[in-house]
Amino acid sequence: MRTVAPHAGFSLIELMVTIAVLAVLLGIAIPSFQSMLEKQRLVGAAEQLYEDLQYARTEAIKRNANVFVSFTTGSNWCYGIALATCTCGTAGSCQLSGVDKVVSGTDFRGVSLESNFGGSTRFEPRRGTVPGGNGTATLSSNYGSIKIIVGSLGRVRICSDSASLTKYKPSSGSC
Repeated sequence: MRTVAPHAGFSLIELMVTIAVLAVLLGIAIPSFQSMLEKQRLVGAAEQLYEDLQYARTEAIKRNANVFVSFTTGSNWCYGIALATCTCGTAGSCQLSGVDKVVSGTDFRGVSLESNFGGSTRFEPRRGTVPGGNGTATLSSNYGSIKIIVGSLGRVRICSDSASLTKYKPSSGSC
């Protein structure tokens, strides 16, 4: 007597059902993944600016010299750190100890920068204060906006009124 061996493999119908389920799952996952990437670009840009402002303040105190953070705003934004005002789009213009200190908005696609610093802000060597009072830089995308606020005493803080960016929401009131 001869026994029939079971066929190995998948039928065409099983393969088509698997592909259909996979297509539905990808259709749901891809838009939320893109939203997550956009949010991360915004948060990354804000945290980079926050850290660089803290760095500029520290360098002013350490070097016992004024340290400037110069801004070019808009969708093609950039900023640079130097011992004098600089143009971040010009190579070699923004340097500390011979090293370029420039951050470009091209690294954070879809994020724009607006600032009321008037082109630059300066940290003084004595206690890292900022003459001329407070200033705010606002980074925005379709996902929301995050503000980096520099007080006249040199304190740098980060906050957001956007509901989806709860990590940066102030404990009371608004930014």
